Amino acid sequence: MGISKPAAERLARLARLLEQRIEAGMDGFVSSSELEQMTGWPSHTIRKDISRLGAGIPGNAEEADAFSTPSGYEPGGLAACIRRVLSLENAAHNCCVVGLGRLGSSFLNYEAFAGTPFTLRAGFDSNVNRIEILQGEFPLYPTFRMKEVIPRFDIKFALLCVPGECAQASADKLFSCGVTGIVNFTSAVLSAPPGTAVENVSVLDALGALAARLAFNRLK
Repeated sequence: MGISKPAAERLARLARLLEQRIEAGMDGFVSSSELEQMTGWPSHTIRKDISRLGAGIPGNAEEADAFSTPSGYEPGGLAACIRRVLSLENAAHNCCVVGLGRLGSSFLNYEAFAGTPFTLRAGFDSNVNRIEILQGEFPLYPTFRMKEVIPRFDIKFALLCVPGECAQASADKLFSCGVTGIVNFTSAVLSAPPGTAVENVSVLDALGALAARLAFNRLK
């Protein structure tokens, strides 16, 4: 459909931000410069990403222009178009969290998944006592039950919150159980087999990117 992986990732995030904007009651038209403020991406990059949406709509390339006016973009129409083109409209993804320490346990009652295609179905930890103490909206299991539980719930995505020295072994186990995507909250650099993907989430990287962006803006 002519949309690169980085562009698809930006568009998926843009759809979520637009939906949050609507939920907050800000449903008026939004310009590319406002989208730049929301995302931190250059407005010309945003316009280019959006312009690629038309080619991805089967049988109706002109539909991509329906949400665009001289006043800007209509948030609801743009978000719906992005989800349609990226096949995110009716997708449902079962997820699990591995490692229930301070970070992992924060997902036990994490409300941000509500209304999204992602559902946490299970949590895993090697510490059985911790599992017995913690409570959440989904069942918790010792890690040795991954091979049984992950296929049963058709879990494809995992949030990895284990110590860095355990990360690769945990990832290998997850992949062998059928997980195809991991959000890696650890400091480890993970290797993944073909057909799978790892998304690294680092607070330090995010802070570094933020500092670089602000420094760049001051130099303009």
